[in-house]
Amino acid sequence: MLFSGRCLLRSFQTCPSKLRRCLDSNYSTLSSSHKEQVTIPCRSNGHITLSLFHPRVASGPAPAIILYLPPGPLLHTALPTVDAGAALSSATSATVVQINYRCSQEHRYPTPVHDVLTGYDWVLEHLIPSRSFHRPGRSANHRIKLAVCGELVGGSLAAMLALTECRLQGPYVAAAAINEPIIDWVFPENDEAEYETSIDRLASYVQGLQIGQRSKAKSKPRQTSFSTFGDNTVLNASTLLKARHEMFRRAEDYFDTFASPILNFRTPGVSVPPPLQAKSPADEFAELALFERDEFHRQQLKMSSMSNSLQSSEQQDENTAEATKKPRKSYRRWPNAGSGLRIPQMRISSAVTSPLSDQVEEFARLMQKSIVSQELKTVEAEGDDMAKEAAYMLAERQIHHRQPDNLRLWSLGQTHDLRHIAHWFEQILGQ
Repeated sequence: MLFSGRCLLRSFQTCPSKLRRCLDSNYSTLSSSHKEQVTIPCRSNGHITLSLFHPRVASGPAPAIILYLPPGPLLHTALPTVDAGAALSSATSATVVQINYRCSQEHRYPTPVHDVLTGYDWVLEHLIPSRSFHRPGRSANHRIKLAVCGELVGGSLAAMLALTECRLQGPYVAAAAINEPIIDWVFPENDEAEYETSIDRLASYVQGLQIGQRSKAKSKPRQTSFSTFGDNTVLNASTLLKARHEMFRRAEDYFDTFASPILNFRTPGVSVPPPLQAKSPADEFAELALFERDEFHRQQLKMSSMSNSLQSSEQQDENTAEATKKPRKSYRRWPNAGSGLRIPQMRISSAVTSPLSDQVEEFARLMQKSIVSQELKTVEAEGDDMAKEAAYMLAERQIHHRQPDNLRLWSLGQTHDLRHIAHWFEQILGQ
């Protein structure tokens, strides 16, 4: 997996003493001002900054913590933006930690993922008392809960963090609020490929006449929100496609579940695009080595041609049909049994007129389906109608999906929603 380094990042909590002293020094020298800045190293990959918004009045010995992830480089620079982290802090008595992850053509994926996980680990190590970590026999209600929120790229990363840090032991992400998140970077770029072409319809019509069947009217599936609202003035399809090209080195990178969280719950439904043609060799020796390698492969194919020729034409046809068969989306059960994870409470919003509305709606539905499945399996009542109804009601409470008429972004001044989110966070974190 592309992001298998997660286990290495977790070891950040047991960093060498010299690095620990460096982090403690950075934090201890901070003033008592409302906003603090902390610089933390990302191993051998530079550093990131955290913006800490401390409450004016402490809510207790261990104040609630809300993580905020900025929207990333999708908004046009001419658009007036606001400090959503500060706006969120003004509406809550919790400590707000803004993780200023890096995301650009110079810092492509998986750097944003690693930065967010590094910032999260720093918060666990420096802002949470060690006695708050879960111990055997300790009630789950006494564990430290965290909340995370973000929009656009930050919403995608917030969903990733919520789904990977919703542990049943120790501090955990208990709530997430995500607005216009990019849950699936595998965009439906060619909508026409999803539908039956005019040539296909003509061929079906002729075939029907030949066998004496009447043609039946076939309704055309609705177009995706990505194409219908792809020219949205605030967030459009071309901006999303350009950002994907700049933020991912290879196509396979955005097929990873850390980059596209919806792929935890279903398969992509499309094949990973093949890599670009390799560049020509730089010198004659490299060209000779490349030629010898190709010649070796040709010899191997020649040696195996006899066994290949023994296959029947029917088998070859089946193999060809299987190889050209279009992938289909299929459901994935997540989280897996024994993973120690449980989907947290989420508030997800995406405007009806957003090019992302389809994938956000599907993400909410898949998570609700997973919660129902997990709940019925836990109570061992899959055939009980009352248990099913209770599970569906729980799923709807856990995953709240909202679709406003117009696209509303916190970072563009729509901070009214942040006040409701802050109040919701305080209710959950205070339970």
